[in-house]
Amino acid sequence: MRSYEQTCLVARSLDIVGERWTLLIVRELALGPRRYSDLLGVLSGMGTSLLASRLKHLEERNVVRRTTLPGPGQAAAYELTERGEGLFPVIAGLAEWGAGLGEPSADHTDRVEWSVVAMRLTSSKEAARFTTLTELAIEDETLWLQGDGERVRVGVGSAPLPPGLRLTSGKKTFYALAQGRLTVDDAVADERLDVHGELDEARLFFQLFSLPGGQPSPA
Repeated sequence: MRSYEQTCLVARSLDIVGERWTLLIVRELALGPRRYSDLLGVLSGMGTSLLASRLKHLEERNVVRRTTLPGPGQAAAYELTERGEGLFPVIAGLAEWGAGLGEPSADHTDRVEWSVVAMRLTSSKEAARFTTLTELAIEDETLWLQGDGERVRVGVGSAPLPPGLRLTSGKKTFYALAQGRLTVDDAVADERLDVHGELDEARLFFQLFSLPGGQPSPA
């Protein structure tokens, strides 16, 4: 990795996380531990040798560490260290700043998980008190989210336990809800959103978690 060779704290930080793709690895690991193959699949333009190099660099700098996933086989994975999680405000700030860039190109890759990361990292401390285990089934992606009073945990795939709230919709509907352009009541009435659980919980979810640049949903 190249260094700016400056004592400046900004430059020293960029020596570690300033290379292309590095902060996107952090973004992915904000969703919890991920296998190498999972990272490579989502960051497909990166290439296996570059991903391996970036992960090794981040390991050496105590930003990520190796771990094992629970369950049969105990697959090897990577997760953020406490120091790595210290980059969350940086990712949140970039998400908020990026909200002012206008609409992306129609041919750009679009994954709901990236929006969920932004919704989680830009949420207020009040969101950590949303303790209802929530599963999001948005087209071909499934994620889960739950507050524990101190922080909000998120993960890729089905919820680890039966969820108290399950929201099913298409991407456009989910984004409209997260940007405050559509209410839960209207989406349910139009059969664009299926709520398995309490409707009030669904309303509260989109009040607490919204996409940067949008208006928090009133319902």
